[in-house]
Amino acid sequence: MAANRQQGNYLVTFLTSFTGFVAGLVLWAGDYTAIGVIITLVSIALLAYSLVGFRKIKRLEFLD
Repeated sequence: MAANRQQGNYLVTFLTSFTGFVAGLVLWAGDYTAIGVIITLVSIALLAYSLVGFRKIKRLEFLD
């Protein structure tokens, strides 16, 4: 799935944060509103981090 270690790390971060994002939305809509908001916000930050990392790696691949 990933060509090198950096891509693997960003891929795992992306998949984990996406799962956390969905879980946070479910908790936010239910009885655990405060926990859901925290999980959702942390997941959005991790999603942004992984997407920035993917963009950085993509630029490095085209330099070869």
